[in-house]
Amino acid sequence: MVVVGGYHSGNTQRLAQVSRETGLPTFHIETEKDLKKEKLSGMEVIGVTSGASTPNWIWIRPTLKFLVLTNLAVACGAFSFSYAASIVLEHNPGFTFPFITFLYIYAMHVLNRFLDKGASAYNDPESAAFLKKYRPLLIMTAIAAVTGALAVSLSVGLSTFLALSGLSFLGIVYSVPFIPERIRHRYPYTKIKDIPGSRSLSESLAWVAIITILPLLDMAHIIWPSAIVAVLIVFSMSYARAILFNIFQAQGDLLVGTETLPIILGEKRTLTLLKIILLLSAFIIILSPVLALVGSFSFIMLLPLLALSLCLLSYERRWLYPGTTLEALVEGTFFLAGFLALIWQAVLWQP
Repeated sequence: MVVVGGYHSGNTQRLAQVSRETGLPTFHIETEKDLKKEKLSGMEVIGVTSGASTPNWIWIRPTLKFLVLTNLAVACGAFSFSYAASIVLEHNPGFTFPFITFLYIYAMHVLNRFLDKGASAYNDPESAAFLKKYRPLLIMTAIAAVTGALAVSLSVGLSTFLALSGLSFLGIVYSVPFIPERIRHRYPYTKIKDIPGSRSLSESLAWVAIITILPLLDMAHIIWPSAIVAVLIVFSMSYARAILFNIFQAQGDLLVGTETLPIILGEKRTLTLLKIILLLSAFIIILSPVLALVGSFSFIMLLPLLALSLCLLSYERRWLYPGTTLEALVEGTFFLAGFLALIWQAVLWQP
């Protein structure tokens, strides 16, 4: 029995005492670092309980895990990143397009998880089990999300609605076989996702389209230097994110034969490519406002880029291993972009 709670907590100490009196091997811990994994490894059944005074931060990891498994983390990160990109784009910052982004990204990630289940069973069995358990609920919420996104886009304008309809179609077709089943054995690639290296590129292009191209359709006057810079920033950061996740999932992809960049190039070369992308992104972010192509907010975007680089360093130095914590930190870099954008707008706001 594992009893979680403060070492000086009376009720937690009592819980541990009662457990020991029943004859069970009992471990009173305050954090996960206190677990004696070597002693737990030989046990078939492990119980977990906690005292009433267990600090709230103990439950941060389960919360992060829930956000990652349900794809709410990536959707919320995309929402935040979309808001930040609207400032670079010099589009009127609001929440309509970020909300569309949230709904679209959530729906596409959930639906494609179910359409492409092969590698997930090897990369993250817990995620695969979660998807299986909550399949009906997740599919219903994904359909509701894409329907909601289309409804909101229609309220913006017909061109926005048609563009989002096309993006939604492409997002779903990405994992659907386009070769008839009876002749699939003749072709090495039966889906768009089967094309070597297509996963990370397709995902980043979708982010560019939903975050930057869609708002451009709503702009009466497009400021092209800002638009181009915004596209480059969104593409480079979302591409870096996608490559990082491909690295995390390389083992499962290798087992099922999915040819992502880490499989094609190898992890070492992929990490080198990732560093080049991050450096180029930093160069764009710094140079663009210096050349007066965009406003000074672009400098602020260096902070999320630095956070993303730290996630890469954490993996490379093995400070953190692929899993919920590292994935949540990667998504957190995009949350940071939106948070900084909100602060920027609050500072500049005048009644």
